[in-house]
Amino acid sequence: MDDLQGKSLAEIEQFCKELGLKPFKAKELFRFINQKFGTDLEQLSTIKQVERELLKSKFFISAITPAKIQQSQAVEKAAFQLADGKIIETVFMDNKENLKTICVSSQVGCPIGCQFCTTGQLGFTRNLTCTEILSQVYYFAKKFRISNIVFMGMGEPFLNYDNVLKAGKILNHDLGLNIASRKIVYSTVGIIAGLEKFSQEKEQFRLAWSLASPFDSIREKLVPFKGLKPIAETIKTMKEYQAKTKRRITIEYVLLKGINDNQADIEALAHIAKSIDSYINLITYNPSPNSPFKAVNPNQAFQTLKKYRLVVTVRKSLGQEISAACGQLGTADCNQENSLLK
Repeated sequence: MDDLQGKSLAEIEQFCKELGLKPFKAKELFRFINQKFGTDLEQLSTIKQVERELLKSKFFISAITPAKIQQSQAVEKAAFQLADGKIIETVFMDNKENLKTICVSSQVGCPIGCQFCTTGQLGFTRNLTCTEILSQVYYFAKKFRISNIVFMGMGEPFLNYDNVLKAGKILNHDLGLNIASRKIVYSTVGIIAGLEKFSQEKEQFRLAWSLASPFDSIREKLVPFKGLKPIAETIKTMKEYQAKTKRRITIEYVLLKGINDNQADIEALAHIAKSIDSYINLITYNPSPNSPFKAVNPNQAFQTLKKYRLVVTVRKSLGQEISAACGQLGTADCNQENSLLK
């Protein structure tokens, strides 16, 4: 039996065609899964009983449920136990009345190994399937009207490109959650192959570049991923992306005291931001267990960047008290899943 969760409309249409079902019934099935969050085909009342029985003989619809939920003001974090026992974490943020955002994970662990990120210290286990990505969103969408999706959770989205883009397109579909493409953001450390593919996408998804330092010598220490290309090459690819898409890029910059926050660092960051159509999102470092890094007040960096006439924001840190803030996901021990079930 095949899982219908995570299938595109085109795939479901093909399945229905093979079973002799009319095309409009494929749309009803797609809507049932991705808009109504149905998992029991028996409840698909818009098609005949005999057709439901036929579908049930061939397919099922899976879902993941949280093993643990933590809540703080405006934030809810879910630890999901997957079919193979692995754990991922997902965060829902209720920033204000009309801004309800889900921070989605794309991998179990992360191969990038950012020294200042909890997830990066877990190592890499595997990519998430499209089904596992969508299930994170649908758990929260059953309770809240979601406005924004950010692929900024556990993992590097562009190293699981096909699954995260497929998920984004399903979330954007008008028969699904119908989330505007400009409200779906993919964050990357600068995976060149992913950037090149992303420039070909017709949807106006947004791109965020997580830049640890404007200097390669420091960046290589903070982000020790062997496949990471130099900053100059990444900028060149970003410019090519923008030439094709005409879309602005967000540069995400985590401030680390004494590491990447001095005047030379911030001025170099400004020059990079000026070289591409971008704005800067300064992120205050959120502490993780046994980390040697320290946070710094972002005001000085903010004022320096404003002098360059850049658009700069300081990200409001939410969920720090439950380890749900930027860089803190993965605090659950992925090797001892059962502890989450207590």
